[in-house]
Amino acid sequence: MDWKLLLIPIIGFFIGYITNYLVIVMLFHPKRKIFGIQGIIPKRKAVLAKKISEVTPDIMPPYFKKIEKIPIIGKMVIEEFKKAVETQVNSLSDKELELLIHKVFKNEMKFIVWLGGVIGLLIGFLQLLIVVYL
Repeated sequence: MDWKLLLIPIIGFFIGYITNYLVIVMLFHPKRKIFGIQGIIPKRKAVLAKKISEVTPDIMPPYFKKIEKIPIIGKMVIEEFKKAVETQVNSLSDKELELLIHKVFKNEMKFIVWLGGVIGLLIGFLQLLIVVYL
């Protein structure tokens, strides 16, 4: 077998790695529209803030849920809390939001990038087998 054929899986690895890296970068960049393209996080920051505010009460400690059951003011307190969370997320600059998301998902993002490389490598080996044996 020609050693040059081993370039197929190696190139596959780099294609998968770089593709997934670019996908993660493009979640945040460009921050402002360039030729109609904008990072999905800055573009949808208001929607993201709203969704975060809606799920935040779900992850609060049990005593927080008791507040909701207080007659008359319980639901108001929860709604004000949701509004405060939404306002806080919306007030973050794009860079601050990016740093926050990176803090939370740093390891997961690295995993996604490396997984792209591994999948590219496996596809490259599959291509190699097809070239050699078919």
